[in-house]
Amino acid sequence: MLDLELHCHTRWSGDSLTKLPDLIARCKEVGIQRLAITDHSEIEGALQARALAPELIIVGEEALTDVGEILCYFITELIPDGLSLGEAIARVHAQGGICGPSHPYDPRRRGIGGENLRRHAHQLDFVEVFNARTRNTHSNDEARILAKALDLPMLCASDAHTLPEVGISRVRFTRDYTSPYDFLAALREAELITHYSGLRANVGSRLAAAAHGLGLGKPS
Repeated sequence: MLDLELHCHTRWSGDSLTKLPDLIARCKEVGIQRLAITDHSEIEGALQARALAPELIIVGEEALTDVGEILCYFITELIPDGLSLGEAIARVHAQGGICGPSHPYDPRRRGIGGENLRRHAHQLDFVEVFNARTRNTHSNDEARILAKALDLPMLCASDAHTLPEVGISRVRFTRDYTSPYDFLAALREAELITHYSGLRANVGSRLAAAAHGLGLGKPS
């Protein structure tokens, strides 16, 4: 068994104050064996975390395309903001990574709607079908329906911006993986363990954003 947290933010995101050593320790406490750090439009925190805990960390990014956000895994270079969805996906694949939409159908958080996802289904690698911070549960339901219709692997995640959220929702692999594309094969066989986070999590993000606005959250 291998428990994965596949959507997590650190103080390199403008709405989180989580420090890398604390995050790594938290993963050990709650039994997370693989952690994808997916900061907003940034990979520096993920790269530094991998240097601290190479067996734990998947270098990722939550990249902002012209139609919404995508989760990128196993990348080595930043995906810049504002690219078309097709171009962003192509850049992820060019560096050997994989990607898929985060919290689709959630318009309050830059979710990508179904029409754009269907248009690019041949390029996408997976769909996040459950996000613990999505308050409109119908959005998660729609994402799952779409992933099944497109026959894409499905994942769930906590979208953790604070330490208590880490591992609330997780993906449980029955085996380890040897490459990004073997990761996708293992994902098709995985168990999705889904739990919603409390409203306190959103308050934590707002406070973190305010701290960043005052220049108090910037990584050293």
